[in-house]
Amino acid sequence: MIVKNNKYTIINQLVGIYLGVMDKKTKILDSAQCLMLEKGFIAATIDDICEKAGVTKGSFFYYFKDKEDLGKNVALHFACGQQQAIDEKCSSQDEPDPLKRIYNLLDLVHDASKNPQNKGCLIGIFSQELSETHPNIREVCEEIFNKFIGKVKQDFILAKEKYAPKASFKPEELAEYFLATIQGSLILMRAKQDNKVIQRSVKQYKEYVKILFGR
Repeated sequence: MIVKNNKYTIINQLVGIYLGVMDKKTKILDSAQCLMLEKGFIAATIDDICEKAGVTKGSFFYYFKDKEDLGKNVALHFACGQQQAIDEKCSSQDEPDPLKRIYNLLDLVHDASKNPQNKGCLIGIFSQELSETHPNIREVCEEIFNKFIGKVKQDFILAKEKYAPKASFKPEELAEYFLATIQGSLILMRAKQDNKVIQRSVKQYKEYVKILFGR
């Protein structure tokens, strides 16, 4: 007996194809992220990435024009994952106090450093490795960092208005200092192979912020 396809069957088939396509792309991005966190952008070859993702080179070049195109996409992929983690723990809906949101973010970084699987920040790795040779990837990294600084800056602005309106510090500079503290400690962590470097740095920065705001 022949069963005619109805519109719902066709839709389900199209959805399945779409999910399969997205699954392959995500596997490539996840594999590239993992390998590049371990050994950097240059050392992680397309062959390595395809092997880890379980896809062919043809599939790779279907989604990405070249390795630089992959680099830009994997940087955004990493940043999206990090932002989701931040939103889950430091949402303004869950915590209305801007200063507490900053402290929650610092605690998130502190706790994440205890995970032995933590290999650092891919955006920081790319910035160090590729800033002189891959300007397009550097621009993506700059944009990601600027967005992070902007969000932290906004909380510092609100916290300053609420708790320290007459203080002389600038929220944007304090937000940049936040990022510099994290990225600097990540570099030292990789050099010393000691995750506690991040914990100490975050603790010191948090104490500094407490002094500025008096709480």
